[in-house]
Amino acid sequence: MICDRRSPVKLLKEMKMKHVTLILGVIALTCFGLIVHKLNLDIEASKQVITMRDAEIYSLREKLNRVQYTTPQSDIPQIFVITPTYTRPVQRAELVRLLNVFRQVPNLHWIIVEDSSNKTKLVTSILQDFHQNSTHLNVLTPDHMKIQPKETWWKKPRGVYQRNLALSWLRENTDGTKGVFYFADDDNTYTVDLFEEIRPTKQVSILPVGLVGGVLAEKPQIKDGRVVGFEVGWGADRKFATDMAGFAVNLDYFKDHKEVQFPLKVRIGWLESDFLSGLIEVEDLEPVSMGRILVWHTRTEKPNLNREDYFQRKFGRPSNHGLEL
Repeated sequence: MICDRRSPVKLLKEMKMKHVTLILGVIALTCFGLIVHKLNLDIEASKQVITMRDAEIYSLREKLNRVQYTTPQSDIPQIFVITPTYTRPVQRAELVRLLNVFRQVPNLHWIIVEDSSNKTKLVTSILQDFHQNSTHLNVLTPDHMKIQPKETWWKKPRGVYQRNLALSWLRENTDGTKGVFYFADDDNTYTVDLFEEIRPTKQVSILPVGLVGGVLAEKPQIKDGRVVGFEVGWGADRKFATDMAGFAVNLDYFKDHKEVQFPLKVRIGWLESDFLSGLIEVEDLEPVSMGRILVWHTRTEKPNLNREDYFQRKFGRPSNHGLEL
C-alpha cells in the first residue's frame, strides 16, 4: 500500500481547493447557461419584432398598391383583359402567374370567364388578391362543343362561349369608358410592357407572338409602316394569320361593330381570323412592338399525376387534402 506522505492539513487544503474549483465551475456553467438562455430570449424577441415589422411593411405595400391601382386614372385608357379559364390541376398556378403581372399594370380591369355552370371558389379567391377592378363571369360550354378524350386539343375551338360572354359584358357595361381590350389566355406568358404597348390602340393593334404555330415567332409583315401580310409557319392562307394573344381592340371601335363576335362554327385555326375579318382590313392594322416579343404561347406542361391514385389508396385522401392547390 502506498501512503500519502502529505500532511493532513495540506490534504485538507487541497481538498477545499478542489471543492472551490468545482463550485466555481458549476457557478460559471450556470451563469453561462443563463446568459445563453437570455440571449436566446432576446433573439426570439428580436425575431418577433422583425416579423411584426415585416407584416407592417407588407400591409403598407398592399395599401399603397390599392391606392395606386384602384384610384381612377382618367388620363390613360383602361385595359380590359379577358381570360377564359376552366378547372384543372394547373389552373391556380397559371392564374397566379397572370395575377402577378396584371397587378403591376395601372388601369387594368381583369375579366375572368369560367367554363362552368357555377363560379368557383378558386377563381373567386384569385380575384380577391387582385386589387384593381375585376369581373367574374361564367358560362358552360355545351358538351357537343367540348374536346372529347380521344380528340386532339386543336380539333375544336376553345373558349368561344366564354370570350363572347365577355364581349357582351363589355358592350353592356362600359358606356363612356375609354379603353382597349385584349384576350389573355391563362396558359400564356405576358410582360408588363405589353400592356403599355397596346394601350394607345385606336382601332386594332397587331404584335408578334413567341413560341406559336410551330415556329419561334409569328409576326406581321411590315412595308412602309403598314401590315402587308404575316410571317407564320402554319396557316399562311388565313386573312389574319395571328394568335389570340397577337392583337388588341379599341373599345369604342369595337362597339361601333355591333354584330362582331366569335363564330361558333369555324375552320380549325381560323377563329382569330374570322373574328378580325368583321372588324378591320389588314392594311389598317396598327403594328406595335415589332422589335421585340412581349408575349409567349408557352402552355403549361400537363403535370405527371400517375401516383395520385396510389396515394389516395394508401392514405385514404387526395394528396392536396387541406391545401389550396
